[in-house]
Amino acid sequence: MTRALTVLTFIFISLALAVACVPTSEQPDLKTASTHPIQYYLSLPDAWAKGKKYPVVVVIENAERDFLAAATDFARARGRLPFILVTPLVVTNGGAGYRSVPSYHYTNDVWERIQSTGQFNFDMEGIDAIVQDMLKQYGGEDKFFITGFEAGGHTVWGVLFNHREQVRGAAFVCPNFQGRWVDEQQISSAAVRTNLPIRNLVGTKDEPCGPGHPIYTQMQRAIDIAEAHGYKNVSVMRVEGNGHERLADDVLAYFSTLLSPN
Repeated sequence: MTRALTVLTFIFISLALAVACVPTSEQPDLKTASTHPIQYYLSLPDAWAKGKKYPVVVVIENAERDFLAAATDFARARGRLPFILVTPLVVTNGGAGYRSVPSYHYTNDVWERIQSTGQFNFDMEGIDAIVQDMLKQYGGEDKFFITGFEAGGHTVWGVLFNHREQVRGAAFVCPNFQGRWVDEQQISSAAVRTNLPIRNLVGTKDEPCGPGHPIYTQMQRAIDIAEAHGYKNVSVMRVEGNGHERLADDVLAYFSTLLSPN
């Protein structure tokens, strides 16, 4: 084999590997769902390859709405775990005034749609659209994991209580819950809710989520409502030495324990 042919062969193999695999060292990409105007940050696992199947984690940020920081934090925590990470730019994760937050990139037309259809409908339809894109474009599995930090709890409890049979497992981190997006008379009665793994993670140094504080009370109320409606696999785990933070490492470690075949 000539030297020139050897070099060409090496280049061809290198290009083929580059097409098949996507490194995780890159910053998460901002994308828009193909069938919905919701935007999200996408981070593919190390050595992602076309034709393989991957578990999907939907990351819901808190009321600070630093979506890129959340996406980056989880990408770092993932390491060589196989998760596809998506961080949607949801609007249900906090109170009023969100439209002026600079981390959103929506046009006036999208904001008008959010106002006309409702925040919760926008987010739920958007998350569904994102998960479908993961399934069709990146080999994502049809059931997904979901996590929410603090005010992200509003969104995640809304997902869990509203016929979300495609959820594979959920992890809250010091979650808020004020009954937003939840009608207790219409909470999902799907059979899958009985054993759906739901874990609440709280750092042992997380003062805002300690007993007697409002967020702790909200978390307990949500757990009580869930258990009263047949969600029997809800737990609380204390994370030693951690404070008020996303606990991305612990969330993904928990989801890793749920990766056995459904």
